Amino acid sequence: MRDADQVPDYWNDWKLDEDEFNHIIHNNSNALSAIFGYVAEERVREMYLEDCADIENIRTPKDQDSADKGDWAFQYNGEPMKIEVKSLQTHTIEKVDSHQTTLDNGSKGIEWKAGFHIKGTSDQRVITHEGDEYETTLMDVEKTDIDIMAINLYRLEDEWRFAFVKIEDLPRSGGNYPEGLREKLAKSVPKLTVPLEDPYTDDPYELMDEILEDREN
Repeated sequence: MRDADQVPDYWNDWKLDEDEFNHIIHNNSNALSAIFGYVAEERVREMYLEDCADIENIRTPKDQDSADKGDWAFQYNGEPMKIEVKSLQTHTIEKVDSHQTTLDNGSKGIEWKAGFHIKGTSDQRVITHEGDEYETTLMDVEKTDIDIMAINLYRLEDEWRFAFVKIEDLPRSGGNYPEGLREKLAKSVPKLTVPLEDPYTDDPYELMDEILEDREN
């Protein structure tokens, strides 16, 4: 009998081999997407969280707990912090010719354009704004407890890299909502470019420091 806290050896218990595993996920888009997402979450932990001296008490919020969102929760310099990990949507990825340039530096050519999908809930929920009710799945940036979004860039060049953005800096919805409500709802498919432009960065610690500074003020 296996100990309750022991991680099962699925690979050997299920008698899998590499070819079989690759065949299963290659021919099942739902399985491929799910596994890819979970691997991306692990890469964020390995690359940015577990070896940082300023980070401790790393945990994974439970999927079924709607009051405890995010993929990684931890303390940064003693303060609570949460990161959610998203991946680029394949159909949005565009390889850009060398003639297009970034907005902040005309000499730096854009290499990629892409988007990622975010939402506040899987199902429609009713929110109230100035006495009226609206149905939406969009993330309310003023009510979420997530601090930073990590965007998995692996599909660009088959390399584990991430872009990071503060939740408060996500572009807002352009949907059919009153202006005051649109200012609270994040866009469903934000876009980014590579090389990264503000507010996206490859340095999550810089964003964490900014968040702590904002909390102090």
